Amino acid sequence: MNYGELRLPPERKPYNPINGQFLKGHEPANKGKPWSKWMTKRGQRKARKGWKNLELHRPKERPDTAGRCRKQVIAVMDDGSWLLFPYLGAAAIWLGEGNRENIGRCCRCNASRKICKHDWRPNQPKGASRVNTDHKYQGIRWYFESDSIWTTKIKEL
Repeated sequence: MNYGELRLPPERKPYNPINGQFLKGHEPANKGKPWSKWMTKRGQRKARKGWKNLELHRPKERPDTAGRCRKQVIAVMDDGSWLLFPYLGAAAIWLGEGNRENIGRCCRCNASRKICKHDWRPNQPKGASRVNTDHKYQGIRWYFESDSIWTTKIKEL
């Protein structure tokens, strides 16, 4: 660079030019401003209608900040022993390398009681369908505690 040469850094755009998403740290132009400064009267009416619907259909028995209710999960081993977990995340932690989503998938599949379309059991005619309630993840069958089918799979004490 020569002496006296003016060098300006490139101007950084507030959005990603590839996908159009705003970059981290971007502050919207309407932040902290009242609706009347940047929204039309018609837009304000429509937005108010949305807020009324939110209040109308908001659950009454749970706080506003609550997420989905956690369900208790049962793990049934092949020998008939079983464990109770307070929610899917605790079951995944118990497995170590477990995945909460896969445990939930097994629970939902076992609860749905869908008929197997392709049942290839030995000595069965083609198309002999049955309900599969033995979905496993990492060699363990998973059920929701509210589903009664797991009681038929455990060993009685």
